[in-house]
Formats: sequence, structure tokens, C-alpha cells
Amino acid sequence: MTRAWGLWLSLIVAVALFAGSATAAYREIVPYFAGGDNAREKLDFLATGAPDPGLSLQAQRLILDDCVATLLPLVGTALNDETAKVRVSCQSLAGGLLRDAPLFSYAWFGLAVTQAFDGASADFQHSLAQSQLTTANQWAMASLRLALAYPFWSTLPPELQSQLGADIVVLAHSGPGREWLAQRYAGNPDFREDITANLEKAPPNLQRAFVRAVSSQGTGS
Repeated sequence: MTRAWGLWLSLIVAVALFAGSATAAYREIVPYFAGGDNAREKLDFLATGAPDPGLSLQAQRLILDDCVATLLPLVGTALNDETAKVRVSCQSLAGGLLRDAPLFSYAWFGLAVTQAFDGASADFQHSLAQSQLTTANQWAMASLRLALAYPFWSTLPPELQSQLGADIVVLAHSGPGREWLAQRYAGNPDFREDITANLEKAPPNLQRAFVRAVSSQGTGS
């Protein structure tokens, strides 16, 4: 009898482990397919509610990518009913990820994107600052943050402008980044002052490369 109970207990444990593994596998694979193949399908998917982000960092980034790709081009515009639902879903998604992983920089950025529709609010500024703190020297994140912050630059507090100045220097290390900065340097006097102030601290070769990028825009320094 004791042996029979042992066998049943082993069977129950095995079934439980299999069920748990199957559930985890399902949660992990869903983000790779659920969003669809095009912008329309992704928008429809995100409008239905906050998606399950999966368990791995890669799966979570895929879902956040859909949120950012859908909402970032709309910042500064009025949302319709469908895109407003997407915003709520993505805000819930990012907030949930950050509760589990407070150092997840891309989730802070995704949250900032959802908050940008309210302007340069305190919440938006906090999320942007946290994203910068958690990936201070990563080119991809620096470029995303500056693209999001740029329309609000004149309304950001000096301390946040100073913090994002580190992103300006990171961006200036690459050709595409210098070109982006040079275009904004030519068109925005307020942003120009911050670019100049931050690049004055950069190595001379980087300063010269940026001057050449500005010259190619037809604007002298």
C-alpha cells in the first residue's frame, strides 16, 4: 500500500510539473505570434487589453516593441478610441513589468511613451529619467529617449535636460546620431545650447566630427 501511494504521488508531481512547464512554454511563445505581422494587426491586438508579456526578457521586449512602434509616431496627436485603448494596455503592460523588474530600462521608456500624451508631466519626466539612469551609455536607448524628449525639450526641468545631456554625448559617437543632432542643432536654438554645452565636455575628435556634421547641414557653429 505504501508503495502504491508513492507511485500515485510521483504521478501527481509529474503531471503538475508537466502542466507548469506547458503553461510556461505557452506564455513564452505567445508574444512571438500574438501581435500579428503588420501595424494594423498589432494595433487590433493591443487594443483588446494588456497582453501577457511572457517570461523571458526577449519576449517582453517584443511586446514592448509593438507598443512603442504603435504609440511613438502618435505622440503629439489626439488619440481615437482604439489607440486610446492601446495606450491603456501598454501602460498596464509596462507598469506590470516594472513592478517585477524596476531596472528594466526599456519598460521605463515604454511607460514614458504612454505618458507623453499628457505632455511633459511629472510622471513622464520620472519615467524618462529612470530609463536614462538604468541604461546611461546605450546608443539605442539614448536615441529613443532623445527622440521622445525632443518635442518637450523647452518644458523639461533643467535637471532632466542635464541628465539627458549624457544621451546627447552617446548619440554623438555615431554618424547617424551626429546627423540627427546636427539637424536639431540647425532648427532649434534651445536644443542647440544643450548640444553645445554637453559636447564641450566630449573629446576634441568628437567635437570636430560634430562640427563637420553641422557644416553638412549648411549651418555654421
